[in-house]
Amino acid sequence: MSENYDDDVRAAIERPDTGDGPGTDNLDDLPESDFFDSTGGNAQTGPRATATIPYDYPVADFIDELSATGHVTHTSYKKTSVTLHHNAGRLSHQGVLEVWKVRPASAHFDVDAAGAVAQYVKVHEYAWAVGNTTGNQGSISIEMANATLAPNWTVGDTTWKNAARLAGWLFAEVINERPSESNLFYHHHWSSTVCAGPYMDQIYAQVLAAAQVAYDHFTSAHAALRPDTEPVPLEHHR
Repeated sequence: MSENYDDDVRAAIERPDTGDGPGTDNLDDLPESDFFDSTGGNAQTGPRATATIPYDYPVADFIDELSATGHVTHTSYKKTSVTLHHNAGRLSHQGVLEVWKVRPASAHFDVDAAGAVAQYVKVHEYAWAVGNTTGNQGSISIEMANATLAPNWTVGDTTWKNAARLAGWLFAEVINERPSESNLFYHHHWSSTVCAGPYMDQIYAQVLAAAQVAYDHFTSAHAALRPDTEPVPLEHHR
Protein backbone atom coordinates (compact mmCIF):
# COMPACT_ATOMS: atom_id res chain seq x y z
CA MET A 1 0.00 0.00 0.00
CA SER A 2 2.76 2.48 0.94
CA GLU A 3 4.51 1.79 -2.35
CA ASN A 4 1.35 2.85 -4.19
CA TYR A 5 1.25 6.07 -2.22
CA ASP A 6 4.91 6.81 -2.98
CA ASP A 7 4.42 6.09 -6.68
CA ASP A 8 1.34 8.28 -6.81
CA VAL A 9 3.11 11.18 -5.09
CA ARG A 10 5.88 11.02 -7.68
CA ALA A 11 3.32 10.82 -10.49
CA ALA A 12 1.36 13.78 -9.12
CA ILE A 13 4.47 15.92 -8.82
CA GLU A 14 5.58 15.02 -12.35
CA ARG A 15 2.13 15.36 -13.94
CA PRO A 16 2.29 18.30 -16.37
CA ASP A 17 -1.46 18.92 -16.43
CA THR A 18 -2.21 21.34 -13.58
CA GLY A 19 -5.94 21.14 -14.26
CA ASP A 20 -6.23 17.95 -12.23
CA GLY A 21 -4.75 16.49 -9.09
CA PRO A 22 -4.67 17.48 -5.42
CA GLY A 23 -6.00 21.02 -5.27
CA THR A 24 -4.22 21.90 -8.48
CA ASP A 25 -4.86 25.37 -9.77
CA ASN A 26 -4.45 26.96 -13.18
CA LEU A 27 -2.37 29.81 -11.85
CA ASP A 28 -2.19 31.53 -15.22
CA ASP A 29 -5.92 32.27 -14.97
CA LEU A 30 -5.63 34.05 -11.63
CA PRO A 31 -4.62 37.68 -11.10
CA GLU A 32 -1.34 38.43 -9.39
CA SER A 33 -3.23 39.96 -6.47
CA ASP A 34 -4.48 36.48 -5.52
CA PHE A 35 -1.01 35.54 -4.32
CA PHE A 36 -0.63 38.24 -1.70
CA ASP A 37 -2.16 38.50 1.75
CA SER A 38 -4.36 41.32 3.01
CA THR A 39 -1.39 43.23 4.42
CA GLY A 40 0.21 43.47 0.98
CA GLY A 41 2.98 40.97 1.77
CA ASN A 42 3.75 37.76 -0.06
CA ALA A 43 1.64 34.77 0.99
CA GLN A 44 4.74 33.11 2.44
CA THR A 45 4.81 35.73 5.19
CA GLY A 46 1.21 35.20 6.27
CA PRO A 47 0.21 34.91 9.93
CA ARG A 48 0.79 31.71 11.86
CA ALA A 49 -2.26 29.51 11.66
CA THR A 50 -4.44 28.50 14.58
CA ALA A 51 -6.18 25.25 15.46
CA THR A 52 -8.20 23.01 13.17
CA ILE A 53 -12.00 23.13 13.04
CA PRO A 54 -13.92 21.84 16.11
CA TYR A 55 -15.23 18.83 14.19
CA ASP A 56 -16.63 15.87 16.12
CA TYR A 57 -14.14 13.52 14.43
CA PRO A 58 -10.35 13.91 14.73
CA VAL A 59 -8.75 16.36 12.28
CA ALA A 60 -5.03 16.07 11.52
CA ASP A 61 -3.36 19.47 11.55
CA PHE A 62 -1.25 20.36 8.50
CA ILE A 63 -2.15 24.07 8.53
CA ASP A 64 1.23 25.50 9.47
CA GLU A 65 3.12 23.06 7.25
CA LEU A 66 1.03 24.09 4.25
CA SER A 67 1.37 27.76 5.15
CA ALA A 68 5.15 27.35 5.09
CA THR A 69 4.98 26.43 1.39
CA GLY A 70 3.56 29.87 0.54
CA HIS A 71 0.83 28.20 -1.50
CA VAL A 72 -2.09 29.86 0.27
CA THR A 73 -3.40 33.41 0.46
CA HIS A 74 -3.95 34.57 4.06
CA THR A 75 -7.03 36.64 3.32
CA SER A 76 -10.43 35.71 4.73
CA TYR A 77 -13.65 35.64 2.71
CA LYS A 78 -17.27 34.75 3.36
CA LYS A 79 -17.74 31.15 2.26
CA THR A 80 -20.89 30.22 0.38
CA SER A 81 -20.15 26.78 -1.11
CA VAL A 82 -18.14 23.58 -0.79
CA THR A 83 -16.12 22.11 -3.67
CA LEU A 84 -15.04 18.46 -3.82
CA HIS A 85 -11.85 17.31 -5.60
CA HIS A 86 -10.06 14.02 -6.12
CA ASN A 87 -6.32 13.56 -5.55
CA ALA A 88 -5.69 12.03 -8.98
CA GLY A 89 -3.75 9.53 -6.90
CA ARG A 90 -4.00 7.20 -3.92
CA LEU A 91 -2.40 9.72 -1.60
CA SER A 92 -2.02 9.88 2.16
CA HIS A 93 -2.43 13.19 3.99
CA GLN A 94 1.36 13.55 4.03
CA GLY A 95 1.51 12.63 0.36
CA VAL A 96 -0.87 15.46 -0.50
CA LEU A 97 1.36 17.88 1.41
CA GLU A 98 4.46 16.59 -0.41
CA VAL A 99 2.78 17.37 -3.74
CA TRP A 100 1.82 20.87 -2.58
CA LYS A 101 5.38 21.55 -1.45
CA VAL A 102 6.37 21.30 -5.12
CA ARG A 103 3.26 22.37 -7.01
CA PRO A 104 1.70 25.79 -6.27
CA ALA A 105 -1.67 24.54 -5.04
CA SER A 106 -3.63 23.86 -1.87
CA ALA A 107 -7.07 22.99 -0.50
CA HIS A 108 -8.71 23.34 2.88
CA PHE A 109 -9.15 19.62 3.67
CA ASP A 110 -8.26 16.12 2.55
CA VAL A 111 -10.10 12.86 3.27
CA ASP A 112 -7.93 9.77 2.88
CA ALA A 113 -8.71 6.17 1.94
CA ALA A 114 -9.68 5.34 5.53
CA GLY A 115 -12.02 8.34 5.76
CA ALA A 116 -9.72 10.31 8.07
CA VAL A 117 -9.74 14.10 7.76
CA ALA A 118 -6.80 16.51 7.59
CA GLN A 119 -6.90 20.31 7.43
CA TYR A 120 -4.35 22.38 5.49
CA VAL A 121 -5.94 25.85 5.20
CA LYS A 122 -8.17 27.76 7.62
CA VAL A 123 -11.77 27.59 6.44
CA HIS A 124 -12.25 31.27 5.62
CA GLU A 125 -8.91 31.69 3.84
CA TYR A 126 -8.19 31.52 0.13
CA ALA A 127 -6.81 28.15 -0.94
CA TRP A 128 -5.24 27.82 -4.40
CA ALA A 129 -7.73 25.14 -5.34
CA VAL A 130 -10.21 25.67 -8.17
CA GLY A 131 -8.48 27.76 -10.85
CA ASN A 132 -11.03 30.55 -10.49
CA THR A 133 -10.80 33.66 -8.33
CA THR A 134 -14.48 33.73 -7.37
CA GLY A 135 -14.40 30.04 -6.54
CA ASN A 136 -11.27 30.32 -4.43
CA GLN A 137 -12.74 33.24 -2.53
CA GLY A 138 -16.14 31.75 -1.82
CA SER A 139 -15.68 27.99 -1.68
CA ILE A 140 -14.21 25.56 0.85
CA SER A 141 -12.32 22.80 -0.97
CA ILE A 142 -12.20 19.17 0.16
CA GLU A 143 -9.79 16.72 -1.47
CA MET A 144 -10.51 12.98 -1.63
CA ALA A 145 -8.06 10.11 -2.09
CA ASN A 146 -8.70 7.88 -5.08
CA ALA A 147 -9.26 4.15 -4.82
CA THR A 148 -8.25 3.54 -8.45
CA LEU A 149 -6.47 5.59 -11.09
CA ALA A 150 -7.34 6.64 -14.66
CA PRO A 151 -9.61 6.49 -16.47
CA ASN A 152 -12.37 6.21 -13.86
CA TRP A 153 -10.58 7.76 -10.86
CA THR A 154 -12.90 5.97 -8.45
CA VAL A 155 -13.21 7.13 -4.85
CA GLY A 156 -14.01 4.61 -2.12
CA ASP A 157 -17.32 4.75 -0.27
CA THR A 158 -15.60 5.42 3.05
CA THR A 159 -13.74 8.37 1.54
CA TRP A 160 -16.59 10.13 -0.25
CA LYS A 161 -19.09 9.49 2.53
CA ASN A 162 -16.76 11.08 5.07
CA ALA A 163 -16.10 13.96 2.68
CA ALA A 164 -19.87 14.47 2.34
CA ARG A 165 -20.24 14.38 6.12
CA LEU A 166 -17.52 16.99 6.50
CA ALA A 167 -19.26 19.10 3.87
CA GLY A 168 -22.50 18.84 5.84
CA TRP A 169 -20.70 20.08 8.96
CA LEU A 170 -19.20 23.00 7.02
CA PHE A 171 -22.61 23.97 5.65
CA ALA A 172 -24.07 23.84 9.17
CA GLU A 173 -21.25 25.53 11.06
CA VAL A 174 -19.58 27.88 8.56
CA ILE A 175 -21.85 28.56 5.59
CA ASN A 176 -25.21 28.40 7.42
CA GLU A 177 -27.10 27.07 4.42
CA ARG A 178 -28.37 23.60 3.50
CA PRO A 179 -26.33 21.86 0.79
CA SER A 180 -27.96 21.82 -2.63
CA GLU A 181 -27.04 21.63 -6.30
CA SER A 182 -26.43 25.39 -6.18
CA ASN A 183 -23.72 25.28 -3.50
CA LEU A 184 -22.14 21.80 -3.44
CA PHE A 185 -19.82 21.56 -6.43
CA TYR A 186 -17.09 19.52 -8.04
CA HIS A 187 -13.88 21.20 -9.21
CA HIS A 188 -15.03 21.20 -12.85
CA HIS A 189 -17.82 23.61 -11.91
CA TRP A 190 -15.18 26.33 -11.67
CA SER A 191 -12.62 25.52 -14.35
CA SER A 192 -11.78 23.20 -17.25
CA THR A 193 -10.85 19.90 -15.60
CA VAL A 194 -12.31 16.41 -15.15
CA CYS A 195 -11.92 16.68 -11.36
CA ALA A 196 -13.51 15.19 -9.27
CA GLY A 197 -13.50 12.45 -11.91
CA PRO A 198 -16.10 10.51 -13.92
CA TYR A 199 -16.96 8.17 -11.04
CA MET A 200 -17.85 11.05 -8.73
CA ASP A 201 -19.96 12.59 -11.50
CA GLN A 202 -22.00 9.37 -11.62
CA ILE A 203 -22.78 9.44 -7.89
CA TYR A 204 -23.29 13.17 -7.36
CA ALA A 205 -26.92 12.66 -6.23
CA GLN A 206 -25.73 10.24 -3.52
CA VAL A 207 -23.02 12.62 -2.38
CA LEU A 208 -25.46 15.52 -2.14
CA ALA A 209 -27.98 13.40 -0.22
CA ALA A 210 -25.27 12.34 2.25
CA ALA A 211 -24.20 15.95 2.77
CA GLN A 212 -27.82 16.93 3.40
CA VAL A 213 -28.27 14.15 5.95
CA ALA A 214 -25.13 15.34 7.74
CA TYR A 215 -26.28 18.96 7.63
CA ASP A 216 -29.65 17.99 9.14
CA HIS A 217 -27.87 16.02 11.87
CA PHE A 218 -25.58 18.88 12.82
CA THR A 219 -28.30 21.53 12.73
CA SER A 220 -30.56 19.30 14.86
CA ALA A 221 -27.74 18.88 17.34
CA HIS A 222 -27.44 22.67 17.48
CA ALA A 223 -31.15 23.01 18.15
CA ALA A 224 -30.87 20.60 21.08
CA LEU A 225 -27.89 22.45 22.51
CA ARG A 226 -29.31 25.94 21.95
CA PRO A 227 -33.00 26.01 22.96
CA ASP A 228 -35.10 29.00 21.94
CA THR A 229 -36.01 29.79 25.54
CA GLU A 230 -33.52 30.64 28.27
CA PRO A 231 -33.55 28.40 31.35
CA VAL A 232 -35.45 29.80 34.29
CA PRO A 233 -33.10 31.23 36.97
CA LEU A 234 -32.80 29.09 40.10
CA GLU A 235 -34.44 31.71 42.35
CA HIS A 236 -37.64 31.44 40.30
CA HIS A 237 -38.02 27.68 40.92
CA ARG A 238 -40.48 27.76 43.81
